[in-house]
Amino acid sequence: MRGNLNGNQAKIDNADKAVRAALERKRKIIMQSKQIAYDILSELYGKDGQELVDAVTTEHTLISKLTANGMNYADIEGLVDSPAVNVSGEDNSADDDADNGFDDADGQTSFFDEKSNPYAV
Repeated sequence: MRGNLNGNQAKIDNADKAVRAALERKRKIIMQSKQIAYDILSELYGKDGQELVDAVTTEHTLISKLTANGMNYADIEGLVDSPAVNVSGEDNSADDDADNGFDDADGQTSFFDEKSNPYAV
């Protein structure tokens, strides 16, 4: 009987070692995956370290606010693809007179009335 207990304890010890080794391999794979994700985001945003964290956090916060106000992801994506949105960070003030595909409101406060003077009755 004593031999069986010792043999079983050895099997348990071997299983524990195998589990620890598997968990270590899993941890390494997770760390590699995190590094790959970081590298992809860093390349996408053109930032590293805290600047990258700040950019992603700001974007996440903005998207959260927009979805909380009823927008869905398709609507938000439409905003990004809109020619009126300046995502490059460049100053486009010289292009303000250019035809951007939108009609000028000419002081109109409501798009339902075609009034040249928004204060006229």
